[in-house]
Amino acid sequence: MTPFARFSFFLCLLLSGICAQANSAQNYPFSVETEKEGDGHRIVARNNGPAPVSVKVSIVGAQSIAPDRPFPVYAVVPPGGASLYLGRIRPVTAGVGYSFRAESTWVLGDFNAAQSPDALYRLPFKDGTAFHLGQSPGGPISTHASPDSQFAVDIPMPEGTPIVAARDGVVIYREANQVYGAQVPDMLSKANEIKILHLDGTIGVYAHLAHGGVYVYPGQRVVAGQQIGLAGSTGYSSRPHLHFVVQTVRRNGDRLETVSLPFRFYVGVPPVAFSPQFGLLAKADYSSPAMAPSPAPARMARTQPASAAVTPETAATGNPEMVISFQVPPEIRRALLKVPAWQWFAGMVGLIILLFLLDKRRTARRQREFRVGYEPSFGGRISGSEPGLSLRASERLLLACGGDRARADRLLAYERSKAPGIGDEEAALRAWECLQRDRH
Repeated sequence: MTPFARFSFFLCLLLSGICAQANSAQNYPFSVETEKEGDGHRIVARNNGPAPVSVKVSIVGAQSIAPDRPFPVYAVVPPGGASLYLGRIRPVTAGVGYSFRAESTWVLGDFNAAQSPDALYRLPFKDGTAFHLGQSPGGPISTHASPDSQFAVDIPMPEGTPIVAARDGVVIYREANQVYGAQVPDMLSKANEIKILHLDGTIGVYAHLAHGGVYVYPGQRVVAGQQIGLAGSTGYSSRPHLHFVVQTVRRNGDRLETVSLPFRFYVGVPPVAFSPQFGLLAKADYSSPAMAPSPAPARMARTQPASAAVTPETAATGNPEMVISFQVPPEIRRALLKVPAWQWFAGMVGLIILLFLLDKRRTARRQREFRVGYEPSFGGRISGSEPGLSLRASERLLLACGGDRARADRLLAYERSKAPGIGDEEAALRAWECLQRDRH
């Protein structure tokens, strides 16, 4: 990948995170307002949604003001209709004019939240089903390069597969209006998704859900294993899969940003914890003792270069449908990526020219092989000694057309239009005779 292509790719990922946060902001009932109070103004944040909100408020364009605290101010506004006083602005001198503007940025979540050390997540699909884990931390990465998806897991699965909550919590956000999916920049913020707030303040995100496949609403409490939607391929996606990630909010310098967190799945009773890895075949079994999935299938797939192998996109265990692909060795893939674009273009042009010349040569050879000699006689019919006499009229016509069946069919149709009552062989004979007269 060239430096420019790499830069463009990571820029798209950054824009994806920004667009996703902007989309959440448009649909979430949170506001920061500046209100008149006595001889000054106060700044108040109001949160009418089900999630805590981390907010940063800055003062810009200030003239002759005396704030009651240093700005910017960072705060977490509780959910459920809470209002939080963020500061008061007064004039330096009473009765003298002053001016300022309050600017705010905010994201869903609490920047003080920390994931519980013993937090475990069940597999986000129904009991008894099994899927290979796709893009995961430590494995091959194609899109999980931004902080909000660094520890995310992609689980390829058929469209319409039931998705369940991986942990108890409260639904704080949902997007259910998206229909399409494709790997183009326009789709970066257009995935159907569900966000669930856990007891420790972290947030579980279930993305790329199907159109009509979001079954919960903000404020609804869910328990682990409860169905919340259906897998799909909406947004920036090339195939049906579930994008699952655990996130929280962090202060990064003077910014608030959403980051992903490492997490562990579990299976069985009692729970057996394991970290997600690329290629693991994970079966949702929560009614009996179980063992942690083995990464052996993924290693086997990577050691079979240029041969057919079951990919991590294989359908659920027990389903006879299986996805087969041909694996390209990493060394060859890296070498191909180093080839400059102009060399690819020159090679493609050369290949097209070569194919054109080969086709032209093949056509000329077929015309020579199919050419039928004839000896003119009265009426234009071939003589009895002509080698083509044993062929049917339709065959002779095809040979005369150099094997071009489309041309032969057009000539037949023309003869039938002149004499609608004649049969196919008679039409073919007339068309063949017409060709012979035209040539001589």
